[in-house]
Amino acid sequence: MGKYNFDKGASREGTYSVQYEGTDALFGRKGLEPFWIADMDIEIAEPIAEAMKNRIDNRIFGYTIWQNPKFYGAIKHWWHSRFGVDLEDEEISYAPSVLFTIGEVVRQHTETGDGVIITTPSYNAFIGQLKGNGRKIVDCPFIEDTDGYQFDFNNFETLCKKNDVKVYIHCNPHNPTGKVWTRRELEKIREICQQNGVFIISDEIHMDFVRPKENFVSMVELMEEGDQVLVTTGLGKTFNLASLPHSYFISRDKKFRTALNQAIGSKYGMGAANSLALTAVEAAYNECGEWVDELNDYLEGNFQLIEDYIDQHMSDWLTFKKPEATYLAWIGYEKTGLDDDTVHKALVEIGGIAVSPGKIYDMEKNQHFRFNVASNRERIKIGLERIHKTFEEITKITAK
Repeated sequence: MGKYNFDKGASREGTYSVQYEGTDALFGRKGLEPFWIADMDIEIAEPIAEAMKNRIDNRIFGYTIWQNPKFYGAIKHWWHSRFGVDLEDEEISYAPSVLFTIGEVVRQHTETGDGVIITTPSYNAFIGQLKGNGRKIVDCPFIEDTDGYQFDFNNFETLCKKNDVKVYIHCNPHNPTGKVWTRRELEKIREICQQNGVFIISDEIHMDFVRPKENFVSMVELMEEGDQVLVTTGLGKTFNLASLPHSYFISRDKKFRTALNQAIGSKYGMGAANSLALTAVEAAYNECGEWVDELNDYLEGNFQLIEDYIDQHMSDWLTFKKPEATYLAWIGYEKTGLDDDTVHKALVEIGGIAVSPGKIYDMEKNQHFRFNVASNRERIKIGLERIHKTFEEITKITAK
């Protein structure tokens, strides 16, 4: 038994949670059990809560300097103690959010109509952001085999050689598949991008959910002075602080780092830091390593429950392999031969469950859904029972 109780139920009543209050409108039905958006039904760690309470007791929330020893020190401590990566103060910059940072790098390195590579299935916000900024989505699909998802290096290199392709958005660990990239893969990606003048944005927001943590290799480890590479991350996923807008990025290109910081402050007027987020960074990164380790053990148990349940009750319909990272189960139903819309409708109407349909992460049909496992174990069992009920009923209907 660990030090922390992740079996405790968490109430989100009255908080206007997107996962709960937003589900009816998005899925068009009341009473669904939600497992779709990527936040956790798990309370934040006590040191973070106490630090924020103490900051609130100060009762003044004026403009706050993020360029301070506590901010830099906490981030440097986390990266050194968990990943063996040493950072310098000047390499670290505060930013409003991960997605804002990605969007601004894309805007600074491309023109309207230029191509940006994503690996599909892809985090759906990348797709939406590229469309919103008028950039061309250049799709580099994974190759799926018995060992999981493999990167198509030949296709990637061909795409990088195109004159209008300027940026690659990398996701490590990968959402939604949970793939963890190896050092060899990262080295090859960096080499191809350098040879073809393609800027790498590495979104590492799920970095703390790699199991074991020693398997995580950040693009920071390969980054040299002047490299056209930026790593962006933050506390939102690891410590369940998505509603406290903040992030930070790491770059060893001084000229670009300066341009990005100037854009945040001068062009957009978003240079003011969230003082509660700064407080959370300090507490989380200095005091909550053990909490994250135990949380990952708990999530691994949830994934094992899902794998065992599918093997025992739904193996005729579903395929699932425990991911190496994240708290997102990527579940396939190719065996059923059913199309995406039919399954999504059935999960809502028969199962009474809201999960993310796989087609939103892809450019074509997908035959998967994404199931968030960052909840107490009893709730995961309820979700599995609803999925079981769905496929039991829908396969009977289609067999007639």
